[in-house]
Amino acid sequence: MRRAPVVVAALLIAGCRNLEDPAPSQATRLVIHGVLDMQRDDQTVLVYRARTGLPSAVEGSAVSDDQPVGNAQVSMTNPDGFTVPADRLLTSSGDCCVPGIYQFATGPFVGMALHPGGTYTLRILTPAGEVVTGTTTIPGPAEFILDPRRIFFRQRDTLRLSWSRIPGASSYEVIIRMAFGEYRTFADTSFEMAGTALTIAGDEIFSSGEDTDVVVSAVDANYYDYYRSQSDPFAGAAPSHLSGAVGVFGSIVPIYHVPLRVR
Repeated sequence: MRRAPVVVAALLIAGCRNLEDPAPSQATRLVIHGVLDMQRDDQTVLVYRARTGLPSAVEGSAVSDDQPVGNAQVSMTNPDGFTVPADRLLTSSGDCCVPGIYQFATGPFVGMALHPGGTYTLRILTPAGEVVTGTTTIPGPAEFILDPRRIFFRQRDTLRLSWSRIPGASSYEVIIRMAFGEYRTFADTSFEMAGTALTIAGDEIFSSGEDTDVVVSAVDANYYDYYRSQSDPFAGAAPSHLSGAVGVFGSIVPIYHVPLRVR
């Protein structure tokens, strides 16, 4: 009978430990984020390990609080078979290098210029010996349309846009850049939104007195499959078209820009 308190105490201790750490930590996963943008002269690839086992960084951002992977060998091959290594970013103090961030110069006067309809291959070799590969075919060709700035009365107007189908595009991303952030969604070849529309959080998408930019981009299948899960809560887990890692290596081509002055 004297052993009972000891057993109960042991169970209580174990229970407290389980409350503090109710689930075992997940193994880290290698995550890649890279999107080729035809309107940029440099392209950024993020390489990091997600501590939760799930990707958390987004394209164009810092590598969040996950573990960036430095000293990786990152290269890209163009449709002609020409391969170039990525550049490394220097820190603000001029030291080499910012870990986890790799860049390619892709302007019109460099060897890795981007071309509509071209297929590009990304290859990454980490210091741990992991090999990651992925390919993307840039949609296009496409003509970029810049509308003149228009006055938009949010209480009475509805934004209506339409555009031509672009070869190789799996979908079209519509980005509304607001004063407090961005609203993103995907559409086919037309888009319609009332001026009084709100975000899921209840914020105004079109705010009176604010200049708002609306940009439509043709996107490849890699980009669409990965990012639609972030804009659509019912899309399920984002698939990865990469070999050796999760994440995305895709491409976008901006095709339509509509600046609005909201009243």
